[in-house]
Order: sequence, then structure tokens, then C-alpha cells
Amino acid sequence: MSVGYALAMADDWTLTPKVGVTYLRTIRDRVGEAGGPFALTVARDRHVTGFADAGVTFARSEASDAAFRPYVGFGARTRIEGKRADAVAGYAGAPLTLTALGAPRAKVTGTASDGVAYRLPGGVELFSTVEAQTRQDDHRESIATGVRLRFKNRRWLHVDNSTCSHLHAAAC
Repeated sequence: MSVGYALAMADDWTLTPKVGVTYLRTIRDRVGEAGGPFALTVARDRHVTGFADAGVTFARSEASDAAFRPYVGFGARTRIEGKRADAVAGYAGAPLTLTALGAPRAKVTGTASDGVAYRLPGGVELFSTVEAQTRQDDHRESIATGVRLRFKNRRWLHVDNSTCSHLHAAAC
């Protein structure tokens, strides 16, 4: 969840500061191998990680009639809950416990995003975005390309490679 406010700039451009919170919850079911003294059983686990985000985006205004719509954004993400997801396991018939340590997450990472959209007639927009989050030993990159359909109430329906029915306000 995030909130931002687009500040009008010259020539149909906006500067939008944003703040937000993201929570990720993963649940791993218990799984076990069958047969023999070396049959491994991995314990069920639940892991929650929370992040607070802040950043700024420079982009073409939503009100602009320009077809070509580039944007660039920079920010920071701080981890407010959770560190890493570990796995605990044991062998059948043996008191030995094994712990596999998950990859740790950095407390604070830098974020960057860049993208472009092209508005076609009839409320159709083609888009492509690149996003990155980085710090020493903690990296995440993603690319998304897709189509947005504009409805009369100024909302977009996103169809891309990761979300097929995500509604999103045009001012976001």
C-alpha cells in the first residue's frame, strides 16, 4: 500500500513523492521423505517480512495528451520486520536436528525504477518498466511489459507478465 501526491511541473511533467508499506507472508508446509533411517522431515514454517518505502518519481503528467510517457524514480526501502527464512529438519529415528539458514535481507536498500508507456487511441496503453533494489549482497531486479486499458472513470486495468487483473488508480 502506498500514497503519493503528484506535484505539477512545467510542460506536463510531475514530481511525485510517495511513501508506502509492504508485507510479505510465506508459509512452507511440512514435508517428509518416506523410508529408511535417513528419511528427512522438514518442519512447517511461517515467515513474515515487512518493508517501509519512500521515494520520488519524475514522470509525464496523467493529464498530458502526449502519447510517449517516460518516467524515472528513486527511493529507499527499509526492513521493519523479519530477517531471513530458515528451515529446520530432522531424520526419522534420530535426535539430530538440521538448520538451513536462509539468505539474510539488508536493513536498508536503494531502489530505482525506469519505464516508458505509449498511449494508443481508444484508451489502450503499452508499457514496459525496469525496477531494481540493491545493496551489498541483497539485490532484486524485475522487468514488466504489458497493456493497460483506460476506462471512463480514469482507472487502468493492467495486463502484464506478473499481474493479470490488477486495478490501479490513474493518479498512482
